[in-house]
Amino acid sequence: SKKEAKLAKRLGFNEEGSLYVLKGDRTIEFDGEFAADVLVEFLLDLIEDPVEIVNNKLEVQAFERIEDQIKLLGFFKNEDSEYYKAFQEAAEHFQPYIKFFATFDKGVAKKLSLKMNEVGFYEPFMDEPNVIPNKPYTEEELVEFVKEHQRPTLRRLRPEDMFETWEDDLNG
Repeated sequence: SKKEAKLAKRLGFNEEGSLYVLKGDRTIEFDGEFAADVLVEFLLDLIEDPVEIVNNKLEVQAFERIEDQIKLLGFFKNEDSEYYKAFQEAAEHFQPYIKFFATFDKGVAKKLSLKMNEVGFYEPFMDEPNVIPNKPYTEEELVEFVKEHQRPTLRRLRPEDMFETWEDDLNG
């Protein structure tokens, strides 16, 4: 940051000792433990698709077992749907910290009480999702909703985001 101060300022790197990953036009700050295995796992998560597809009963069970993280699940017509593409784009904003899931299967959607082009927002340790209102959504609407509803909650400490900090609401 001292040798390349202009570059750091231009890229918005403002915390000394931080690690930033540049992926496409996004900058992702690594808030995890500086250990080789944690960093490699973080980078591998960034390489994967931002949305995981849930197609069957076993995958629904695996989805339901993730209870200690924020996650979103949407039901869409197919991978070519414009609403699925908006969901994918929104997922890239939060990858790898927030998990996005999608299904194209009516049976899976029925089991999870989702209607076409609807997205459920699951908070950690909550059984019922908060269904995002005013479907179908644009990328911007999804990103705005997640940012607005992302809050400090009870969750497990994980090496990949253990130093993520939350700003206190001084007026609330």
